[in-house]
Amino acid sequence: MLCPTAMPPVNLQTGLQSTPKSANYCALVKPGIGAALENLEGNVESWRRSDKWADMEMMAMGATAFTGQGTGKSPQNCMATGQYTDTLQIQTNAFHRYDADLGQVGIFLEPKLAMANHSCIPNAMVQFVGRKAILRAEKPIKVDEEIEISYTDYTFPRPKRKHALAPYFFDCQCPRCEKDLNVYQVCAGSPIINTNRHSLVADVGKLGKHPAATDPTKASTATSFSEQLSDLIDEKDPTLSPEDRRRVLRARYHQCKGLTAENFWAVSPLPQLLTEVSILYIEESNFIYALTTACFVATSSEPYRHVLPYHPIRIKGLLLVAKLLANTAADTASLGNSQAVASKGDINQRALQTLQDIDQVSLCQMLLIMIIASVPRDYVREWEVSATAQQMLDEINELPGRDQELSLINAWKENPEGEQARAFFEYAVVKQVDSLANLGLEILEMDFGY
Repeated sequence: MLCPTAMPPVNLQTGLQSTPKSANYCALVKPGIGAALENLEGNVESWRRSDKWADMEMMAMGATAFTGQGTGKSPQNCMATGQYTDTLQIQTNAFHRYDADLGQVGIFLEPKLAMANHSCIPNAMVQFVGRKAILRAEKPIKVDEEIEISYTDYTFPRPKRKHALAPYFFDCQCPRCEKDLNVYQVCAGSPIINTNRHSLVADVGKLGKHPAATDPTKASTATSFSEQLSDLIDEKDPTLSPEDRRRVLRARYHQCKGLTAENFWAVSPLPQLLTEVSILYIEESNFIYALTTACFVATSSEPYRHVLPYHPIRIKGLLLVAKLLANTAADTASLGNSQAVASKGDINQRALQTLQDIDQVSLCQMLLIMIIASVPRDYVREWEVSATAQQMLDEINELPGRDQELSLINAWKENPEGEQARAFFEYAVVKQVDSLANLGLEILEMDFGY
């Protein structure tokens, strides 16, 4: 696990609030919070010229009225006094915390962390653990090198990133933006590709040699398709029935034919679409299909988007695979007699045979160990992902009759760089996940490609 000494995990003072409005109230009634905001940029003049200025005025007036500090003042007076620029400072400097299912669940504001500048190829990231924010390195950081984080999802196409950065009133001039690099090109230039030796990637050497990185024509094609299809990234309707969602996902998959035909699986909106497909399979209780799809995403998509093996998104992908293995390990026998298997024939039989040939419990156990090892030790029980992994691992450790498997797994855990441990990891984890991922691609084409 990469943990550069120049950038150890840092526990920052929590400042989590549910909305910008509630954070604004706190800034007005708690002098310490208001004082901490004084030196932060508020972009007042830029906000004043934007079409959001009236909204900012109303928010400031509401906050001052609610706290009893501005009753009767017009919004213009609230903003003009200079006392209420807290609203703009919060809007400019707060981190918005999102949940995949609930959307925005809170904002986090910490003055020191807010001083970090943006890059679409950052060397650090902010990871939320409970009510704490941890600043972690994404790559080695030299002494006196500026720490940069990303204010938005840096894997999105450039127009979508530019739109997301608009409230900060600057144009990003990082290499990804200046050269309009796609995810494969950025991955190829990463100095940490080799850290994926301890990941699910079957051939680490290929990470930096994807055709979309080495062939200018294919690189241009990837960028063009991603920009044309960018509206699909956020298209979700949770009210749809599984049948209607399947129909919509199939239509979107066909819209992405230009990407799938070139094997541009890491280019948005394909990763988002594949995640939705996995969720659909889970809702349909088709855990084998969900597992193979999740393995395909974990090996053919996410390593190019987030090169760092312990990036939270990749770790969440590991947990999804581990959870699905827990289901398939228990249900493989019964699924073998299911109507779905009988009706679709060959690929289902091969999927079942592949699973029956895998020690699913050991594979699940090793993935859980990888998850826990990726998190700073003091936070394992606090981050919901690693806490869940620890609970699952504790349950597996209670299973009887696994002495031989445990001896091999423990030897790998203690010395993952050892020759025998490396060979065991390649066979027990990488090879098995790769075989499931290959099935995942076949299943996607069979189920959504026609």
